[in-house]
Amino acid sequence: MTFNKQKYSKTAVSASDVGRAAFCPQYLVLKNRNARVSKSAQMAREKGNKAHYQFNKAANDRGCFIASHLYGVDHFKTNDLREFRDKTLLKTFIGKMLVSSYYKTSPMLVRISENVPLIHWFFKKTIDMFHSIIRRK
Repeated sequence: MTFNKQKYSKTAVSASDVGRAAFCPQYLVLKNRNARVSKSAQMAREKGNKAHYQFNKAANDRGCFIASHLYGVDHFKTNDLREFRDKTLLKTFIGKMLVSSYYKTSPMLVRISENVPLIHWFFKKTIDMFHSIIRRK
């Protein structure tokens, strides 16, 4: 059996299309048929694209995933937490371990927080309390 490059190059699928197909199994079929996208589907896609962009921006940011999610990438609380990380935590072995563990788990925690209001509320209260403690120092 030989590989027909021309045949398969026409059916190549982008990673974005694969992601969209995860949410709409008919997406690729409809796209290949040049079907019109409904207004509600366009709005849902825009909402998803915005959330995806914000998540990636926070993930590629200078860390502080949860604070970036809660307050924004450039909010003063997020910046204060980064400063605490850089000037205090990263100067000790245990602090470096904590930061490393945080970076491994926090993207998943942000995704959970987006879907579970109680977790979101808990993170906000916890970060607010922690922020007030480090501000006093």
